[in-house]
Amino acid sequence: MKTFKFLDDELWFCGAPAFGNVYPVSSEDEFSLDLGFNQTFNQLNPVFLSNMGRYIWIEKEGVVTFRKGVVEIDAPNAEIVTAGKTLKEVALAASFAHYPPTGEMPAKRTFMGPQYNSWVMFLWNQKQEDILSYARSIIEKGYKPGLLIIDDTWQQNYGVWDFNRSNFPDPKAMMKELKDMGFIVALWMCPYISASAPWKSPGIYEHMEAGRVIMNGDKPRIVSWWEGFSAGLDFSNPKAVEWINERMDWLKQEYGVEGFKLDGGDPPYYGDDYREFGNFQTQSWIDCVRTPIKEARCCYKLAGKPIIQRLNDKCHRWDSENDGLTLGLSSLLPSIMTQGLVGYYYGCPDMVGGGGSGDFDGDGKSRLDYELIIRWCQASTLLPMIQFSFDVWNHEEGRLAECCKKMMDLRDKFVPYILEMLENASKTGIPAVRFLEFDFPHQGLATVKDEFMLGDKYLVAPVLEKGALTRKVKFPKGRWKDILDGTEYDGGEHVVDAPLDKLPVFERLN
Repeated sequence: MKTFKFLDDELWFCGAPAFGNVYPVSSEDEFSLDLGFNQTFNQLNPVFLSNMGRYIWIEKEGVVTFRKGVVEIDAPNAEIVTAGKTLKEVALAASFAHYPPTGEMPAKRTFMGPQYNSWVMFLWNQKQEDILSYARSIIEKGYKPGLLIIDDTWQQNYGVWDFNRSNFPDPKAMMKELKDMGFIVALWMCPYISASAPWKSPGIYEHMEAGRVIMNGDKPRIVSWWEGFSAGLDFSNPKAVEWINERMDWLKQEYGVEGFKLDGGDPPYYGDDYREFGNFQTQSWIDCVRTPIKEARCCYKLAGKPIIQRLNDKCHRWDSENDGLTLGLSSLLPSIMTQGLVGYYYGCPDMVGGGGSGDFDGDGKSRLDYELIIRWCQASTLLPMIQFSFDVWNHEEGRLAECCKKMMDLRDKFVPYILEMLENASKTGIPAVRFLEFDFPHQGLATVKDEFMLGDKYLVAPVLEKGALTRKVKFPKGRWKDILDGTEYDGGEHVVDAPLDKLPVFERLN
């Protein structure tokens, strides 16, 4: 066990974005992170960054605990490094030492328009006719086409990666129409094999004989996940890696699929007795897929790589709890800023309004808060990506369609700058979306989590409270200008107007 004390005014940011609401950890707080078993269902990078220029790196498993001004490290291979005096200096030092940027970013065209996901619209009943109707309505309402993800149940079965012809009678015709409309089409996939796979496809016994699935002795290890019980592909075996890539290559060649949403594979599903092994499988599942367009939700030690990184599913609520799971709108910015800070630069903030099935199914639809969806859209507008599922463009209630379209018009103006910042991140390790402390160290801004810097030029301060039409903005030192009405502000705290259709954005003048 290694222990050391906080420095004066020291604050710590940790490498698990799901707990973004907790950061930064102060000398008054208690927080612990077990790195041997990622239970956040989101990205994990085993790094801890101090605003005073220190970092901790854990090469393998271990537990780091912050306890009332003392840092306790229970890990055999921990590095404690002083690498500067600011959060920016230490973040870049840790990045280039342990997860250097590759110089490549995900395909630029995936950021040109919004991302669309069919999940909350159709849940477990994805159908060709519905997907096409959904896509047509996007274009008809004046939204740009973008990356369109067809979610779970497009396939015949888990591990049988071909279209279910009962619901998708002519997938080639569907794919052609979607592409003609300008969409980049991706499919949802998971690293599991259903034990009930039909005889005409590789069944569980064939995978066992080939060594592609995780075994317990002479039987497959059954993974208990949110869709029941399946066998898990074992990515320590090159045969499993080759098989999943062969299936994806076939989907690309047969139908023109261009990318994949890689879901599942979370370490807790492999069981408590598979701790470090679970991290390995999660890391390998995402890393082994050979396709230029891939999106991940749960991964381990893949910072710096050109992968779209989606935040964990959010609840349709304003507030959040600090458990990493019960997350509403308030978690969005601290989590996406943490992603970038620890090397996951290409963040996707999950679906506008939330992605929980219960919020958009049955009685849930009658309880939707359109003001929440509008503010959620605004909070996502200038992030690296924005993702829609619920068809906001088809709903005039509460000015939903109007306000969201206005935000997409605003985003269009910023897309070139966002792409410039993402390309810069791929080379320098400087994230596009940042905590204010990153660019303006030691100005008392380290605990500001409801504002962010887009590059070093713009400060963005969305409204995150129900009913609010103004908000307090903490400006760093200097002069700032509202990009919409031209009002200028000096550094310090100011109250700004934020009507329902406005996202407060300020340009740095000096």
